[in-house]
Amino acid sequence: MSFLLVRVDDRLLHGQVVYGWGGPLRPRRYLIVDDRAAGDPWEREAFETAAVGAPVEVLDLERFAHEWQRLADAAGTVVLLRDLPSLQRLWRLGFRPDGGVNLGGLHARAGTRPRLAFVNLTPEEETILGELLDAGCEVTAQELPGCPLYDREALRQWVRGA
Repeated sequence: MSFLLVRVDDRLLHGQVVYGWGGPLRPRRYLIVDDRAAGDPWEREAFETAAVGAPVEVLDLERFAHEWQRLADAAGTVVLLRDLPSLQRLWRLGFRPDGGVNLGGLHARAGTRPRLAFVNLTPEEETILGELLDAGCEVTAQELPGCPLYDREALRQWVRGA
């Protein structure tokens, strides 16, 4: 069993995820895996009320790392992570998503450079991405279903400095 989608998106759950991905995927549950959101009752409640048509659960990274195999199901779960360091931490703790990982909205911040209109990475994040790809993590980038899909070879070019 696996997840419908595992997505790295700095906004976590928002309209593009709920409608753009949720519409065609029809998830039965959203899992937000983020230490900050899990530790902030207001943020957790905001996410729990934001999704349309599916419940939201917010977990910290440690709990998810120990329960992800139980949480993967045929019922259709979308997993949302805030950033690449979170994915790296989960990978090191044994998280191996069958369907790979989608890089989504990683917006411009200090020290980032644009790789796609919707993906901006710091040099440290590029290093993390390279380590994940080298370790066998299937990472792609796609803004929405139907948009161009950037496969692992395209992403490898980013970390090679091209």
